[in-house]
Amino acid sequence: MNLDSTTLSATAGDLEGKDQFDTIIVPAREEGFRQRFLNENCWFAVRINAKHISKLKFIAAYQVAPVTAITHIAEVEAILPYNDTRKYMIKFKGPATAIAPISRPENSDVSMQSPRYALREKLLTAKNLDEVWT
Repeated sequence: MNLDSTTLSATAGDLEGKDQFDTIIVPAREEGFRQRFLNENCWFAVRINAKHISKLKFIAAYQVAPVTAITHIAEVEAILPYNDTRKYMIKFKGPATAIAPISRPENSDVSMQSPRYALREKLLTAKNLDEVWT
C-alpha cells in the first residue's frame, strides 16, 4: 500500500500539523456497530490524542467488510476516559443518523483500520472515502 503524506496526516495518531477537523471516524464490525453504535448510542476503547478531544463534535462509523463504507454519524455528547486503558468512550447526544454510504474506491490508499479525523461538512458531501481527505 502506498501511503502519501496526506494519508498519513489524516490518521488519528498523526495529525500534528492539521487541525481542521470536528469528526472522528471509527472502524466498526457488524455486531459491535449494531449493539453499541446504534442501540447504546456510544462507542468505546477509542484512541484519541487528549489535545484533540475538545475539537470533536461528531463521530461517524465506517462499517468494515462486507459493507466497507461510512454509513452513520452522531453528535458527540461526552468523551470520557475508558477504564485505565488510555482510551476513551464517546457518548452520543442521541441516536446515530444514517447517511448515504461513503465507500472506498477500488484503487484507494485510504485505510480504515484505525480512527481518523475529518470535517463533518466534507464527509457529508463526499462521494467516496478519498474525497473526505482531499
